[in-house]
Amino acid sequence: MRINHNSLALNASDHFAKINANLAKSMERLSSGYKITSPADDAAGLAISTRMDAQIRGLKRASLNSNDGISVIQSAEGGLNEIHSILARMRELAVQAAHDVNSEEDRDSIQEEIDSLVEELNQITDTTAFNGQKLLNGDMTRRTLSSEYSLQATYISEEVSVGNYQLEVTTMATQAVYTTGITNSAAVVTEEQAGAITINGFSVAINEGMTMTDVYSALQSHLHKIGIDVMASNDGGATEADFASGASVIFKTQEYGSSQEINIQVSNDELAALLGVTDGDMVAGTDCEASLTVSDDGFSSTATFTTDGNEITVTDRNGFKMIIEADPETAGTGTLTTNIEVFSAGVMVIQTGANSGEQLSLDIPALDAKGLRVDNLIMYTHAHASKAIEAIDEAVKMVSSIRSKLGAYENRMDGIYDSLEIQSESLTEAYSRIMDTNMAEEMSNYTQLDVLSQAAISMMQKSNERPESVLQLLQ
Repeated sequence: MRINHNSLALNASDHFAKINANLAKSMERLSSGYKITSPADDAAGLAISTRMDAQIRGLKRASLNSNDGISVIQSAEGGLNEIHSILARMRELAVQAAHDVNSEEDRDSIQEEIDSLVEELNQITDTTAFNGQKLLNGDMTRRTLSSEYSLQATYISEEVSVGNYQLEVTTMATQAVYTTGITNSAAVVTEEQAGAITINGFSVAINEGMTMTDVYSALQSHLHKIGIDVMASNDGGATEADFASGASVIFKTQEYGSSQEINIQVSNDELAALLGVTDGDMVAGTDCEASLTVSDDGFSSTATFTTDGNEITVTDRNGFKMIIEADPETAGTGTLTTNIEVFSAGVMVIQTGANSGEQLSLDIPALDAKGLRVDNLIMYTHAHASKAIEAIDEAVKMVSSIRSKLGAYENRMDGIYDSLEIQSESLTEAYSRIMDTNMAEEMSNYTQLDVLSQAAISMMQKSNERPESVLQLLQ
């Protein structure tokens, strides 16, 4: 029997310390609800669960992103719905204007409402936004950069790939220009000369007693309504404000292309002689001429193009479409060659997944009046109104196509959201199996450790009483 070293007490104390450490760990698990509270508990499990936790948080954020994307589309759809309503009203007015029972005053009222609707359409495209980002004014379509200022891409479809597209404009579009014999003079319209000059189906009355200045002013104010400018001849070095200079007056269409005509009819020969025009004369503008350069990252060998005035429309397989606009005012003369670079930047990217590359791009072109080609509708003749109907129909098709694509985007994001929720639920369940404490099992373990702890305390007490038996030997 020994009294200097109580090995029984030391052994009991050692067991108590171990039990107490395990008891503390069990209490930590029960209080936190986590099975792994430190790397030492399960190093591999902690590493796996950490990655799972990051993935779960990413999935939850992606779900919110998808909902934001749906809200963006719904905001854009609200604007597009109003644009559709405006186009429907514009078409109704164009059909009304195509009816020749309307007087010029009636057509003035129709044109005024058309112009007001164009302004409203532009306002909608400029104000439809989400979180400060405009959706319909062209800010959400891919960017292009042209090496030639006078040649710019005004529209590219989603199917146009990133790359460099080269083309050459060999001949610029021209306006229809007609030179009259009208000059500043003291002549006064006589009874025999009085009548009407009709240009492109639009009549301007020339009344007895009018001076040549009155005739010039009447032609200038009336023909402007059908997109024809009346001004002093460029050959005379004068401008529209310089009629008094005596230069000959010209009629010039505001738009370019072979579809732009000046068709003249005069009610009598005396008036034709006074104005210096010939009944039945007709002049037209010309379209631009161009050629494409085929390259690996540009136009393919199957690409084709058409020209309409100063616009070049390139089409190809799978919905490829690019519209390039030439500006004759700044182009000068000679051949123009340009390289149009198409970038991926500009579209709104919706991050729809927890990983890199899991995204959806929203590409919405400019849908203002110019982008829809309804910015210059004329209602003063049957022919102009008929052209307006065709232009509005094309605009409706374009808006309908974009709405269809946005609807497909929304359905896709609805599916993505549902998929993300399922993934998040499955990963959370797997994460729970690794990290969460089984409370029933851990409580049973805690109870066992608690009993062992009390037993160890009792044994330490007993082991400390054993050395007292030595006193019996000393008596």
